[in-house]
Amino acid sequence: MFKRKSVLLAAVILSLLTLAVPAPASARYVSFTYKQDGQLRLTQTAYVPVGVLDGYGMFGPGSAAKEESGDLTVALDQPQDLFIDKRNHIYVADSGNGRVLELDGRGSLIRVIGEGELEEPTGIYVDESGKLYVADYGAEQVAIYDREGNKVASIGKPESLLFGKNNAFKPKKIAVDKRGNLFIVGEGLIQGLVELSPDGSFLGYFGGNRAGFDLERTIQKLFFTKKQLSQLSRKLPPSPTNVAVGDDGLIFTATVGLESGSIKKLNVAGDNLLHSSSFMSPNIADITVDPMGNIYAADSVEGYIAVYNKDGSMLFAFGGMDSGYQSLGYFTSPSGVAVNGDGLLYVLDKDRGNIQIFKPTPFALLVYKAMSLYLDGKYVESLEPWRQVLRLDSMFDLAHLGIGLAYYKQGKFDLAFEELKLAKNAGEYSNTYWELRREWLMKHVSTVILVLAGLFVLWTVLKWLHRKNGFGAPVVEALRRFRRIRLVSELLHVFRMLRHPIDGYEELATGKASVLSATILLIALAVVRLYEVYQTSFIFSGVDPLRVSMVSELLKLFVPLFAWIVCNYMVSIINDGEGKFKDVYKGSIYALSPYLVLGVPLALMSKGLTLMESVVYDYSRMFMILWCIVLFVIMVKEIHGYELKETFKNIAITLSGMAVMALIAFIFFGLTSQVWDFVRSIAEEVKYLG
Repeated sequence: MFKRKSVLLAAVILSLLTLAVPAPASARYVSFTYKQDGQLRLTQTAYVPVGVLDGYGMFGPGSAAKEESGDLTVALDQPQDLFIDKRNHIYVADSGNGRVLELDGRGSLIRVIGEGELEEPTGIYVDESGKLYVADYGAEQVAIYDREGNKVASIGKPESLLFGKNNAFKPKKIAVDKRGNLFIVGEGLIQGLVELSPDGSFLGYFGGNRAGFDLERTIQKLFFTKKQLSQLSRKLPPSPTNVAVGDDGLIFTATVGLESGSIKKLNVAGDNLLHSSSFMSPNIADITVDPMGNIYAADSVEGYIAVYNKDGSMLFAFGGMDSGYQSLGYFTSPSGVAVNGDGLLYVLDKDRGNIQIFKPTPFALLVYKAMSLYLDGKYVESLEPWRQVLRLDSMFDLAHLGIGLAYYKQGKFDLAFEELKLAKNAGEYSNTYWELRREWLMKHVSTVILVLAGLFVLWTVLKWLHRKNGFGAPVVEALRRFRRIRLVSELLHVFRMLRHPIDGYEELATGKASVLSATILLIALAVVRLYEVYQTSFIFSGVDPLRVSMVSELLKLFVPLFAWIVCNYMVSIINDGEGKFKDVYKGSIYALSPYLVLGVPLALMSKGLTLMESVVYDYSRMFMILWCIVLFVIMVKEIHGYELKETFKNIAITLSGMAVMALIAFIFFGLTSQVWDFVRSIAEEVKYLG
């Protein structure tokens, strides 16, 4: 009876694997991705769950005596790892039961490996010859089995002094490259992966992480003595927590707790070949790589499965944590992920003790086809598949990128320019713009030179005629009268501030500017800021103007400025400053004269530059900011009548006051929000009871 049920369930599983996309699962199952600007959005469904393998479906030719008695059970207990070999055989590290299970593609048990020999297997790998490598965390060794499941060797702690006498050898995950070298994740080994030769000799550590920049530690080094620093605990880099090997022989690692670049693709020198992505989870439980180089990662906290291409760009993610309804396609604690030769994705759930099976949808297969052609440099051939992807999902950024590069290779730079702009890919957009600009210059450079030369000659002739015969005197006189208008003169004082800032502030204190002119300039500052946000090329701004809030951008300008004005005036009262509030107000706004004058030209200049000339834009903007800072320093010194030492003291206290003001505002708004939530909950309860 028990065997009959097992066969029936196995048949059900097999039928599930051959089904197309099931309507109930797809109806409530979603996938998402991230756009180039970091915005999360839903996309076409990439994978759908088609079945599940658990302890009641994993039966096969085991002990004849057990089969006859019906006692054979392979229910999983806290399984930690999953691997699928070239024959599509499934291997499961059944950690709680101290064994490894080998299953066929349908989930039927082939054999139990290492039962009674392994203590706590947490990582497994099968090479091309069928040899099984097991990271036995409990026994602190690596066990090796042949294709028939017979133990042929075991490797314990390396005896090499380079390994470290005090370093424990507690292997958790393992992978083997084409040379037969072992790469082992060891608990607490911050140096990186343990690399062993096929005979178990220690070859060194590989692919270690770096501690990264620590602001607190940097400040401590500036002010602490050597004795105090020696008493502080060192910030150590996190140790890798997972490892995989690609078909190209490159080593992939994942590190829990690494906020940026938690997945790495390492060459023989240990250099990371993946570009840093903010869309990589810091809680990767397991990774695997398919023959195309796509990377699959299981998130142990959020529960989703993310798919990246071989460059590290996220294609899509799906799944999530089960909310308690035992829903197919969701997890409680994903601990392993693997892909078979047919493209089916298997996800191991540690707490449930089962394996869920996912099938790629036509959309995912189309993306993989286009991506494969694109990454192989066959941009033109990838054009039609990318177009089909866009028909299914018109907002898929990578499709716009692929089409843009296809047009670029065909020399259709104008079409490529539009597609790459939609893709928000700054690098390729810049390269395309370079070609468009080059074409335009080749056609029009002579005309541009002639026009500029003509304007210069015309200006020179007009100046000579004006000096010789008074040509245009009425116009010149009208301009002079216009500049002598008080308000106009006050507004044009910004140019005086740029040329002679010290004299400019002295004149400011004697009434050269008014509160009205400063207020008009403040409005002009807002206009310049908005123009800069909306018109700066996205190559340099990195923001999407369609997603920019005008109010938030104005607040970013006005809040710090008015906080500075208020704090500086209050500090000057305490420190015997001579400036009045209106003087600080006017002086602070006029200190932003470089931004007023250069903000718009820099935004316009950005539209004509590529990334290769980014140094021109970056240094120009840096110069503008530094100029503003210098004017603020001169403003404090001249308006308040301070010496240089008192000036910097005043500025330091002002900045401290601004920080305190920001902290108070944060606490106030936080408490206000909590009080409002409390009042609203009481009101809703009263309304409900009423």
